[in-house]
Amino acid sequence: MASSRVILALLLAAAAVMASSAQLDEKFYSNSCPSVEAVVRKEMVRALAAAPSLAGPLLRMHFHDCFVRGCDGSVLLDSAGNSTAEKDATPNQTLRGFGFVERVKAAVEKACPGTVSCADVLALMARDAVWLSKGPFWAVPLGRRDGRVSIANETDQLPPPTANFTELTQMFAAKNLDLKDLVVLSAGHTIGTSHCFSFTDRLYNFTGLDNAHDIDPTLELQYMARLRSKCTSLQDNTTLVEMDPGSFKTFDLGYFKNVAKRRGLFHSDGELLTNGFTRAYVQRHAGGGYKDEFFADFAASMVKMGGVEVLTGSQGEIRKKCNVRAMHLLPQYSLIVARNLPWLRSRLRRGARLGVETVCRLMSRELELLLFLLALRASGEVVAGSAEAAAAAAAWPGLQVGFYHAKCPVAEDVVLGEMRMILEEDPTLAPSLLRMHYHDCFVQGCDGSIMLRSRSGKGERDATPNRSMRGYDAINRIKARLETVCSLTVSCADIIAMAARDAVYLSKGPWYDVETGRRDGDVSVAEYAENDLAPPDSNIVDVKTFFSVKSLNAKDIAVLFGCHSIGTSHCGAFQKRLYNFTGRMDQDPSLDAGYAAKLKKLCPPGHGHDHDHDGHGGAGGAAKVPMDPGSGFTFDLSYYRHVLATGGLFQSDGSLRDDPVTRGYVEKLANASSSSEYFADFAAAMVKMGRTNVLTGDLGAVRPTCDSLVD
Repeated sequence: MASSRVILALLLAAAAVMASSAQLDEKFYSNSCPSVEAVVRKEMVRALAAAPSLAGPLLRMHFHDCFVRGCDGSVLLDSAGNSTAEKDATPNQTLRGFGFVERVKAAVEKACPGTVSCADVLALMARDAVWLSKGPFWAVPLGRRDGRVSIANETDQLPPPTANFTELTQMFAAKNLDLKDLVVLSAGHTIGTSHCFSFTDRLYNFTGLDNAHDIDPTLELQYMARLRSKCTSLQDNTTLVEMDPGSFKTFDLGYFKNVAKRRGLFHSDGELLTNGFTRAYVQRHAGGGYKDEFFADFAASMVKMGGVEVLTGSQGEIRKKCNVRAMHLLPQYSLIVARNLPWLRSRLRRGARLGVETVCRLMSRELELLLFLLALRASGEVVAGSAEAAAAAAAWPGLQVGFYHAKCPVAEDVVLGEMRMILEEDPTLAPSLLRMHYHDCFVQGCDGSIMLRSRSGKGERDATPNRSMRGYDAINRIKARLETVCSLTVSCADIIAMAARDAVYLSKGPWYDVETGRRDGDVSVAEYAENDLAPPDSNIVDVKTFFSVKSLNAKDIAVLFGCHSIGTSHCGAFQKRLYNFTGRMDQDPSLDAGYAAKLKKLCPPGHGHDHDHDGHGGAGGAAKVPMDPGSGFTFDLSYYRHVLATGGLFQSDGSLRDDPVTRGYVEKLANASSSSEYFADFAAAMVKMGRTNVLTGDLGAVRPTCDSLVD
């Protein structure tokens, strides 16, 4: 009887899926937004040309979205208040590309405001990610609406990489996907990479015995040894491994060849060999002779998965920004909004910090609605029925050169004067202050959040990449001086940007006009810094990924890396290149032998620290090594000559030689007789980076002190 009820429930669920997916239409936007696919494809071409490693994560994001509450864009929503969203659940913490989804959505909004859902944008991006990786192209049925609910606990519906065949079939069947869909969609693993922790139990602790001999017996031994050389322990949380070695950027049949040889990366991959149907499919396509058949199968399964539990018609919503729920106020509340707009502005920081849920429990219904509007304005949402609020949002000023000319005309003079004295006292602070601006902008945008102190020890400055950061006292000193002449006028975010410019200028680099008008943010989270800052051992693919999500291209990378012309680093940031590059106690072969020998003298084994670079102190008296030998603290072109000749200090420096655009730029500057072109390029790149996700107008605040306590 119980089994009959289960079968009936599954049949009803399947019927609901088919009914809802039937409402999708490949030509859904032919009248309302005929350019949508062209807009998405243009952005995808640009992004994957710069960072091809994004293709796998974007395909995976669509899969993770559809398996939890259906294909409704809920994986894109941010956590709010006490509610943890899907994207912050364990299975999704390694997803990449959220920032790029927002960029594509913004381009779609520019073409067709309020028309195309985030769920549809994500489905189109997944299709184009496959196609641009030399995979199949298919027509995507459209018309999905965005869901309003995102719950972390519901990600238990996602098939984990440790799943056995029974678990896999049950999880797919719950989404009306059959055995063929399972084996076909698993082949999405032909593109992309994975962190070691997703499969190291197969290498070191398969049955829980916790010893080196406890391995997955289904894994081919040579492949296992290769994986062990890359993932040296169960605790490896950073190393990335190709899911389809040798062709992880190309959508092909390589996945099936690997699985057939017992070289599938995940336990779930190997489980495909335990069932007659899926094993036969794997073996048929492992030979490589039926690519067109597989491509057709993959397209069909993607369309089928893309129709899982979709919202259509009047269900759900259309979000302007994919990470924030939309909210539509009734027209009668527009007068309340207009009447209370000054009150609303004055509460902006407090409301954003407390969260909508907390404030709404304390306030009346009218003020509750205003605070919902507050949250939407903070995220850039357009609110239906509130013309006054929409006009106010449109009037928010952006950045501009000379923003403080009327309110604080001496602002830039004060910053430069203080910087002269600071660097006379300690010239080594110049690279640190430049680095501070970079680290601030790459984590939540250029909002001064890196200066905030966390009571819980979980703020940005507590994160590993920032533990060696110096210069906080310098920014506080400049801020205190400005407060004496222009109280509560100049933001900490702008001070950091101006101090970075002056640090370069006073190190004999270029002078450039800094756009100002930034406001300070009040959120500082260590995890964001851990995830958004490219580590010094990044390869060029990883570097391009980190930069592309900030709308910075390959030339910007080559230009901004020139900052390494000034400053020093502790050994720990590059010692792996000298002694254990691939986990076999070896040296990075791209590093010049003579330079490596010099570095080994300065950094003998065991003298490394977990500190980053750029002229900072550190624990234990560890040696400091110049990032640009012979140039000291002079901002010049010698960095590029150093990279071309030796491979640079960091792996990320040497990786500039692995991309045609960045290598071309390095070679050009290494042979340049004048620094004028580079100085102009550097100024332009710094201005561009300084615009990253800034808060302006009524967003954020101007803090009286830069190192305020949060949480």
